[in-house]
Formats: sequence, structure tokens, C-alpha cells
Amino acid sequence: MPSITGIGWIYAGNSGEGRKNTLFKEGSGKLPAISRKTFFRAPYPRFNRMDEFSRLGVSAIGLALRDAGMDDRTAKRAVGVVVATVYGCLHTDLDYFETVIPEQGAFASPALFSYTLPNCFLGEAAARFGLTGPGYVVSRSDDTGLSSVKAVLEDMDCMGLKTALAGTCDLGRPPGFPVGPDITPGALFMVLESQPRTEFDCYGTIQLNRAQEILFNGSNVSDLRSLMEACLKRMRNSGK
Repeated sequence: MPSITGIGWIYAGNSGEGRKNTLFKEGSGKLPAISRKTFFRAPYPRFNRMDEFSRLGVSAIGLALRDAGMDDRTAKRAVGVVVATVYGCLHTDLDYFETVIPEQGAFASPALFSYTLPNCFLGEAAARFGLTGPGYVVSRSDDTGLSSVKAVLEDMDCMGLKTALAGTCDLGRPPGFPVGPDITPGALFMVLESQPRTEFDCYGTIQLNRAQEILFNGSNVSDLRSLMEACLKRMRNSGK
């Protein structure tokens, strides 16, 4: 049965890794500046070239991998990534078209254009952390955020995938955009392992039952936040 071995998140309230910061504050308002020095120990030349959506996603993935003891890669590994998002890179798309409209596109930004797909940051994460497993985006229209977790559990069952990250990433609804929910900006990722390392304490087991319900340590969870809080509560109670 798969286990959760790492958690990382970035929100306006706070950011952290489950084993270092067992109190989660989603908060509201604008996200903090996503700087390389805040989230990465080693140099990362490509980081400042990314759009804000990509920096958010790659940084949260890095926190989750670090929490799982998997951030210092020495070789490529078959780790997948699935992210659920409502608005994806729409902020970047709009910024890009702001450079296209003047002068009939003569000064369209190639830097922004390279990030006008919501899965672009998955490639950045794969290159940074040596991830060679499947990586894809699922669009979500609800507030549970569990669609990526369900997708990873299905991939583990059907494809034999042993390790993957599941999470959400969103900058929120663009200003003046009339469609969709007004969700809290931020990113949250979890590392799931089908065969967790015996020397590494996990948060608990997770499974998808026949009714397509997610069970954490045998109990039903209704959304991604409640799943994460259950993980953090267990870590607090364990004293680790």
C-alpha cells in the first residue's frame, strides 16, 4: 500500500516542509516573493528565467522532495509528477499577449512564450531533480484538490509506478477574469511511495477504494488540505 513520505507547500500564510514545520497556514492575499535563495541551497541559473507559476511549482516540489529526503539527486530516477490546477499558467499567457499586441507581435517575448503551457514547470522540475517518470497536468473545477492524488494512485496501480509527487499549483484567478472559482494562491505537493524506505518514517498509508474515495490510514479524507493536516497531526503526535 502506498505511503506519504514528503510534504511541501507555499502559501501566503507560510511555507514549509512537513517534518520542519508541522503548522500549516494557508492565509490569504498575495504570495511571498518566490526567490531561489529562499527555497534552494545550491545555485539554480534557470530559476530567475521562469515565470511566477513555474517558480511556485518547482519550489513546492523541491520542498516536498527535501522533506522526503530525495532532493539531493545523484542519478536519474523514475519519479512521476501530477499537478492539479484551476487556472494553470493563464497569468503568464496574459502577460505574453501583452507583449504580442503592440507592434503586431514584433516584440513578443520568447522568454514568456516558453512558459505558456501549464506543464512547462514539470519539465523544469524533471531536469532539476532527475525525474524520469510520467508528468502531466489535470484540470480541476472543484475545491478538493484531490484529483492529482487519485491520478497518482491509479498510475501506481495500473502502471507499476513506485514513486510520484501529487499536488496543486495555482496563482489564483487573474484580475478581471469572470470565470471559475476564486481560489487561494499557492502550491502543495506530496511524495507518494509504493514501497517506502524502511529507515524513513512515513506520514501514513494512502489508498483509493472501490468507491473512488481516498483513505488515509484507513479513514476517508474529503480534500487535499484535510489530508495534509492529518499528515502533520500525525507527525506532531509522534514527536519527530
